Amino acid sequence: MAEEVISDFDMTLSRFSYNGKRCPSSYNILDNSKIISEECRKELTALLHHYYPIEIDPHQTVKEKLPHMVEWWTKAHNLLCQQKIQKFQIAQVVRESNAMLREGYKTFFNTLYHNNIPLFIFSAGIGDILEEIIRQMKVFHPNIHIVSNYMDFNEDVEERRERYMDSYDIVLEKDETLDVVNGLLQHILCQGVQLEMQGP
Repeated sequence: MAEEVISDFDMTLSRFSYNGKRCPSSYNILDNSKIISEECRKELTALLHHYYPIEIDPHQTVKEKLPHMVEWWTKAHNLLCQQKIQKFQIAQVVRESNAMLREGYKTFFNTLYHNNIPLFIFSAGIGDILEEIIRQMKVFHPNIHIVSNYMDFNEDVEERRERYMDSYDIVLEKDETLDVVNGLLQHILCQGVQLEMQGP
């Protein structure tokens, strides 16, 4: 039977903390980077303090939280668009951050690659950032497939698009990623059918 691994990225493949200090998520890496102005950083922090308690509030349903999350990401998106972030800066941002993958990451990534096992990473983080983290750790292999938020590139400027889905904590990159998701689901369903046909 074919095998594949499906994973989140932030605080799953990446570290939550190191030596008692919290490690940044892919969003935090960009929001706290030197390429973001001090004024923008303050505004992003204010948004975090306002909306994050809503995100983790156990007394609110996903449906109740959804409008607030969309509002948060829309405001953050607009702020970051004003910063006119350029593609070449992404590598610099990651190098200057404290981003780390979990202990044993080389064995994990390399074992999957050498055994031809696909790794699907579904993340509500920033795809450009998490890709660069994996690249700089020298484990970005051809078997890796990422579905995430990706920046939109034009000649000079990159912009981040967000779509929050009311049932899933993932955001799809452009329309073609639906093919990835649908293909994965069809593959899983076909495996289920084959197992049923084979019987116990």
